[in-house]
Amino acid sequence: MILLQEGDVRIQIAERGAEIVSVKKGAREYIWQADPQFWAKHSPLLFPVCGRLRDFTYTYAGKSYRMGNHGFAQRMTFSAEQLSDTEAIFTLRENEETLAEYPFPFRLTQHYRLADGTLYVRTEAENTGGAPMYCNFGSHEAYATDGDFTDWAVYFEKKEDLVLIEQNKTGQLTGRRIPYKDDADMLPLSWKLFENDSLLFDRLRSKYVTLAYRGEPTVRVGFADYEHLLLWTKPGAQYVAIEPWNGLPDTADADGLLQHKLGILRLDPGEKKEGTHSITFY
Repeated sequence: MILLQEGDVRIQIAERGAEIVSVKKGAREYIWQADPQFWAKHSPLLFPVCGRLRDFTYTYAGKSYRMGNHGFAQRMTFSAEQLSDTEAIFTLRENEETLAEYPFPFRLTQHYRLADGTLYVRTEAENTGGAPMYCNFGSHEAYATDGDFTDWAVYFEKKEDLVLIEQNKTGQLTGRRIPYKDDADMLPLSWKLFENDSLLFDRLRSKYVTLAYRGEPTVRVGFADYEHLLLWTKPGAQYVAIEPWNGLPDTADADGLLQHKLGILRLDPGEKKEGTHSITFY
């Protein structure tokens, strides 16, 4: 476990999955504590896919591979280096287990830096092989929402005409874009919103959102480097995940070829792609 600390902010990050498992400011815990009754995770790192593959499979170079939701990085042990009291870097490379699911040499780096009460999270994927590599990455931090869930709301930086990307019951995209709420700068939360799983937004004008309890901000998430934002919880659970992604789940009619996957990134040999999101704790 790596500990980052600045003033009264203490952040614990596990080598398994490079996952944030606790953020405390004083006595308050900001991260969902992985109650297995609902969801036994805290903040998984998503790689090399975001969301669910159709039938949990894809094909590359004539061979089929199976992969679970959000890929394998969340269950891998990263190499961790603490650079200072407020900075750490986690690195994952291909191994026998990853190659069974994903036939590419890679280096995945998760860099955490705590400064002035804000945690900056930079994710970088690098193609270390000799052929093109296809991937996505994203984050999945779940924030604790103690008390009455309907007292919580997500505030957008700017007024938005919110449009949902529809998903079917098995987590694939239907191709429909559903107008959700016009001229909105605030979304009141309720468990009913999540009866059909996550809310998936794209084309937002806002570059950050704020999670607030009875109008008082608790966490602000900046996601300027990411195209998509998801909100998710399980009805009855005391958390909401705020998730910047640069990829999408499969479509319901996906042909299964990895290079055809909606929103997939292509990295040529030696090429890197990175994205930074920020989390401010109030």
